[in-house]
Amino acid sequence: MILEFSLKNYFSFKEVARISFRVNENCPDEFKSSHGTVHLMGIKGANGSGKTNILRAIRFVGIFCARSFLGEPDGKIGVKQFFSSKKPSEFSVEFLCGNIQYQYDLKVDNDRVHYESLHRKLKRKTKLFERINDELTYTTEGFSSLKAIKLRSNSSIISTAHNHKLELMDEIYYYFACWNGNVTYKGLSEIGPSIYKIAEELNDNPEDLNFIKEFIVQCDGGVSDIAIRKVEREDGESVYVPVFIHESAGRANRVSHVTESSGTKSLFKYLLHYRNALQCGGLLILDEFDINLHPHILPKLLALFSDSETNPYDAQMVFSTHNGEILDQLGRYRCYLVNKEDNESFAYRLDEIPGETLRNDRSITHAYNRGDIGGVPRI
Repeated sequence: MILEFSLKNYFSFKEVARISFRVNENCPDEFKSSHGTVHLMGIKGANGSGKTNILRAIRFVGIFCARSFLGEPDGKIGVKQFFSSKKPSEFSVEFLCGNIQYQYDLKVDNDRVHYESLHRKLKRKTKLFERINDELTYTTEGFSSLKAIKLRSNSSIISTAHNHKLELMDEIYYYFACWNGNVTYKGLSEIGPSIYKIAEELNDNPEDLNFIKEFIVQCDGGVSDIAIRKVEREDGESVYVPVFIHESAGRANRVSHVTESSGTKSLFKYLLHYRNALQCGGLLILDEFDINLHPHILPKLLALFSDSETNPYDAQMVFSTHNGEILDQLGRYRCYLVNKEDNESFAYRLDEIPGETLRNDRSITHAYNRGDIGGVPRI
């Protein structure tokens, strides 16, 4: 689980911004995990405020830790500093892996890693390794096998060690490998494989298909079943396609994914990523997760993470949305607002707002819509 994530000098964030999943004793018990953290974190703000940049940063760290070694040896890393800054971007993530607390720190620009370290906290905080540029400057005795590998300037030690078959950090590697989402360096992007590949995977995994089928049937009054068919295209290639069953007058009518509603297709494509995160205790990072979806469906999606029955492995979800009503469901401890002054972004959690503006007996949505707590466009 993520405990806290910070970024600095990255896209529109010049100074440090911290996104904390830790909560105090004032947070309602139904929101908290056994570790004193939350499973959900919403990011809201006006267009261009920088909320996507927070998600970009989190997604970048996950990709860099797990997959950077798979890139070209001389490839660009994929970060952008605050405007003309020449200093590296900085990231830090505190997380739980196997109930052990770690802290990973990274300083990097588009060409090279400037600094990288990993600490573990048991009774006290212990440095496991430290890297400055391409030199491994420190390792504990248990991590001394890292000295045998050659570091690449554009790859993390975690990704490098895994691809050199060193198992000492496999648990940490797989933790970051379970971070998935729909935001990249370029912003909002299509998540994962095509609808045909998803249909093929669901055809081979009936339990996953049943999970998606049950969710969609509960949300779409017209769909009573979903089937997967193997069809041959004009070029002779066989592909798997979903077929949505609509019953009318006692007759089952088959509707192709081509003409099915955008909302139902969106659920079909994205629910497998929800399922994967829940099964591996991962992190789902979604920009504008409400696209094409009715507002009444959104609480049901969030409940997948807030309900211990559907989330037994403490998976988490961080997301942005323009839906205002969701604020009252998230509450003060599970939502950050992002604002921008002089083109510099800053973020704050709602429980950090002083005074009596937000109280348990008042609607957060009303205060937000009035502009009392920020995060709205100036029109």
